[in-house]
Amino acid sequence: MLEPTDQELLVPYADSATDSLRTPPHNIHAEQSLLGGLMLDNSTWDRIADMVVERDLYRREHRLVFRAIAKLAEADQPFDVVTLAETLERTQQLEPAGGLSYLGTLVNETPSAANIKAYAKIVRETSVLRQMIAAGTDIADSGYNPGGREASELLDAAEQRVFEIAEQESRGGVGFQPIKTLLTRAVERIDDLYRRDEPITGLSTGFTDFDMMTSGLQPSDLIIVAGRPSMGKCVEAGTEVLLADGSLETIETVVQRRQARLLTLGDDWRLHQTQPSAYVDDGMKPVFRVTTRLGREIETTASHPYLTATGWRPLLELAPGEAVAVPRRLPVFGDTPMRDCEVRLLGYLLGDGGLTAGSPKLTNADPRIQADFVAAVGAFGGVCAVIRERAARTTDITVAADRVDLRECRVRFGQALKETITRLGWSQRDLALELGASPASVCNWTQGRAMPNATLFEGISRLFPDAVAAWVPQGRDSAAKNAPNALTRWLDGLGLWGRDAHGKFVPEGVFRLPKDQVALFLNRLFATDGWATVLATGQSQLGYATVSDRLGRQVQHLLLRFGIIAKRRLRQIKGPNGPARCWQLDITDSRSIKTFLAEIGIFSKETALERVRQGLEGRRAQTNRDLIPLAFWDAIAAAKGDEPWRCLAERAGIDGASNIHVGRRALTRTRLAQLAGALGDRRLQDLAASDLYWDEIVAIEPIGLRQVYDLTIPDTHNFIANDVCVHNTSFAMNLAEHAAIQGRYPVAVFSMEMPGDALAMRMMASLGRIDSHRVRTGKLEDDEWPRLT
Repeated sequence: MLEPTDQELLVPYADSATDSLRTPPHNIHAEQSLLGGLMLDNSTWDRIADMVVERDLYRREHRLVFRAIAKLAEADQPFDVVTLAETLERTQQLEPAGGLSYLGTLVNETPSAANIKAYAKIVRETSVLRQMIAAGTDIADSGYNPGGREASELLDAAEQRVFEIAEQESRGGVGFQPIKTLLTRAVERIDDLYRRDEPITGLSTGFTDFDMMTSGLQPSDLIIVAGRPSMGKCVEAGTEVLLADGSLETIETVVQRRQARLLTLGDDWRLHQTQPSAYVDDGMKPVFRVTTRLGREIETTASHPYLTATGWRPLLELAPGEAVAVPRRLPVFGDTPMRDCEVRLLGYLLGDGGLTAGSPKLTNADPRIQADFVAAVGAFGGVCAVIRERAARTTDITVAADRVDLRECRVRFGQALKETITRLGWSQRDLALELGASPASVCNWTQGRAMPNATLFEGISRLFPDAVAAWVPQGRDSAAKNAPNALTRWLDGLGLWGRDAHGKFVPEGVFRLPKDQVALFLNRLFATDGWATVLATGQSQLGYATVSDRLGRQVQHLLLRFGIIAKRRLRQIKGPNGPARCWQLDITDSRSIKTFLAEIGIFSKETALERVRQGLEGRRAQTNRDLIPLAFWDAIAAAKGDEPWRCLAERAGIDGASNIHVGRRALTRTRLAQLAGALGDRRLQDLAASDLYWDEIVAIEPIGLRQVYDLTIPDTHNFIANDVCVHNTSFAMNLAEHAAIQGRYPVAVFSMEMPGDALAMRMMASLGRIDSHRVRTGKLEDDEWPRLT
């Protein structure tokens, strides 16, 4: 073996000649086995890298070899005999390290890398002993030669030397480092980052805003997430969520059913369908109502994030006047049609209909609407329309039962009943005794003159359970003389019968209609309380008014499915009993008006619509509402770099390029698209064509404690509720998932909330986009097993 050539760590002892020959603690065989094991199995570097550093090795040759191994490991390069020799040769250190033959000896004389941690521990311990000896010698020397320092100063210095050794032990042997070395490495790092020209220099977390603030997770970062899952990020129980089939359900219903497919906003600023991976009941929390300029409302906790021009921010940081993201279109329609006559009747009756008297009625003076309503009543079946003209009053059309149809239904029932008991060998008296009815009543039934009352009809249904449904498919009331008519029964089933004007609402089935039938519904609804006009200013306008708050919100939502932006506002009107309130929807954006004209229209008001269409012709399309917030000028400035604004505007083909009001006026979508196209910036181009409308907050009001819920949405961490973009997150677990799966880095998860197998189940549920409750119970659907595995 070669003898040490570097004596810098030898400790001089002056007590005797024998002491001066003492050799500092070291273990040559452990050092050789450590280096040989690393060359045999490169993966063992990760096991010892935090235990040993270069100066822990005693022999200079070994330190040179270790330094080369560390350099190659940091560059993710192999470090076998050949690559090590080449690296050392390139730096002219191969011969000082013992040469190629010595590297081969290190490998050949190491039987295995299995015990490499034991070798590293020996090397580390002997290094600590040498440092202790050196520190002790220095302390002793300072005691003999204080150099004018007081004892307290000497004691502090002695403590510092000892603590320095202990500190580097606790930090994996790194120890304190000279600032000169650190500054040099920092400058090199900055230069490397500059050349890479990437905004994310560390490990991406998958959270865009967080990455932009931190440039990603950096080496040695300690990030503490102070909160439990979904802590505080909740919406009120009655908040409505649009599902993929077109239906609207409260978040409470969604959480209780634990399954939904809904809309989320992607990184491309577009809406996509997704499904939650977890459903959270967060109990009672203080809640605030947020109202926007468009009249949209949502009730959330103060810590619930909203999307602003500067990223997702909690409500407690927001104030009236700030813009938040809401959808500008919700392109979701159902595939569960109704009969067209039913759709038309709903539109008319929710507008000018009376639903609280003995029978449904429509009050409207337009002859075309009257005729269309009568035709729809006739197509409905089992009912007829009765027109009542009254002097100085608007015409009423009452819907009544069709007496001919009633009689035919009674006759069919009576004949079927008679044939059945005859086939069984029963007399009418036998049936009467069985039911507890009079023989005369049974005779009237079989002759088609009357129907059994509800109690006796139930008894007949028990006697002939499979037959009665065929005798009267629409039920007993479809044949009874004094029962509610068919339209009344249908409206009652929808929850509308008995509702006055303030209580009217769009029934659930309308939201699941195909697009053409949603358009038909709105077409007939606007025919009653809607209008189309051109104001004195030349401004075209469409509108709708109702005294029902709920109905107004629902119509605003249905228009949004076509991409039509309507502002909802409260206004005073003259009523029969004095001033009254109503909710008015205003459509003034030219693009929205054109969409309405092309896809919906208003029955009986075609002339007014034509005036609106002509009013739009020749006018430059512009808007003072659907604008991109001022804050996005900063993103444009960052993308353009040092190029003058005038030059950018000219390249973008903008008229009046000398003054584009940088940072002073909100951007139109057209202007942003022009600038983004000239810059070739995809994210800004996506923003210009986004599914978002930036709506100003006008009020934030506390409403007290409410039951709240939340959903965990994989990847995008947001969903649409009450037609507003709201955020959710399972932040810590999503960080871990993204680092492990997207970044392919090893991740350790420490949880005070759940054991390891529960964490694994939760991660599998999140990645497979499966309700975590069903994963925990094993109650998976057939199509969920492939996603889970």
